[in-house]
Amino acid sequence: MASTTKKRNGTLEFMRFVFCLAILFFHIGKMTLGGVSLKDGIHFGFFPHGAMGVEFFFILTGVFLAHSAEKQSLQSKRSAIPLDTLRYFWKKYITTFPQHIVAFAVLFGVTVLIHQGSAAWSAWNRFVDAIPSLFLIQMTGVMGSPLNHIEWYLSAMLIAILIIYPLCRLHFKIFTRYIAPVISVALFVWMCCEYPSLTGVTRQMHITDDLFIFKGIIRAVAEITLGTFVYSLGKYGLAPLTGKIGRPARIVLTVVEWAMYIAAVVITLLTLPYGWEYGALAVIFVGVTLSYSGLTLSGELFDNNVSYFLGRITLAVYLSQLAAISLVGFYLKDSDDVIRVCAVLILTAVSSAITMLAGNFLEGLCSGKAFKKKAKPAE
Repeated sequence: MASTTKKRNGTLEFMRFVFCLAILFFHIGKMTLGGVSLKDGIHFGFFPHGAMGVEFFFILTGVFLAHSAEKQSLQSKRSAIPLDTLRYFWKKYITTFPQHIVAFAVLFGVTVLIHQGSAAWSAWNRFVDAIPSLFLIQMTGVMGSPLNHIEWYLSAMLIAILIIYPLCRLHFKIFTRYIAPVISVALFVWMCCEYPSLTGVTRQMHITDDLFIFKGIIRAVAEITLGTFVYSLGKYGLAPLTGKIGRPARIVLTVVEWAMYIAAVVITLLTLPYGWEYGALAVIFVGVTLSYSGLTLSGELFDNNVSYFLGRITLAVYLSQLAAISLVGFYLKDSDDVIRVCAVLILTAVSSAITMLAGNFLEGLCSGKAFKKKAKPAE
């Protein structure tokens, strides 16, 4: 059985990989296969709502944020909140940046390769336009022309952390148990009133006639905040029941847990109209809460090195997909759909391996770990 006290949760790590694949297939469907219409009735399609995997990522980020904020609230005073916030932000930034920079370099190389014969295209101008996204600040409004546009998720996440972490640290129990769900629901209602869909990253949410914020940031704040509520609900609401319920009850909860995840995946596959994404978010919320609580039996199956590995490679896969999609779109544009999809998957695997290995090496260089291998003592 998984536990809320464990450093890693195998079920959530496995589902992280599953939802990353949903995002990958969504982009393959949209950019390689031409997309699926939502106006021709409800039927199964090639992940027309696969972008919903981002919702899982944001909720999980909120869980991790709350765990860190609670730990720091027990170790330091409120006067340390600004410093604690910056430390947590920097930790997230610096652990993401090495793989991001490798994926950025690979995609830039692919972009140059594809456009090198175009007289009107300049590699230098393209690089300059992409500088905001190089430093993951594109969602601040200094947009430029992002090279790897799916990295909006990382930029929005980092901005949301600067907003949510100090609030979580200030009054941890009050915020995560009472304020967080209210804030989340209010932001979801605002988004729903403005646009029917959760997606639409750079759509402008107007605060005044002249002042606006990107919808992607509101989405990140709402869902990461919801994740802090998941943390409290799972750890303090459900986890204490572990010794009070028997195996039959845990089996029922496990069935509910996986019914939620399966429902979310089914929604990503169906050509449902926009608005159903909020339903997918709701079932993801329930599934993650049950998985994190440790009440289900899933931990007996997924708390293993395979699940941990799949969770670990998720960032590399997420960052590397556009390089593969771009290559296939240029060199295999006239090939059969099956061949193109298989080519994207193979190239994504190769690009992900490069991104992960080179990114880990760069991280080791930055931290000095690459030079800390001690020589064997003399006999």
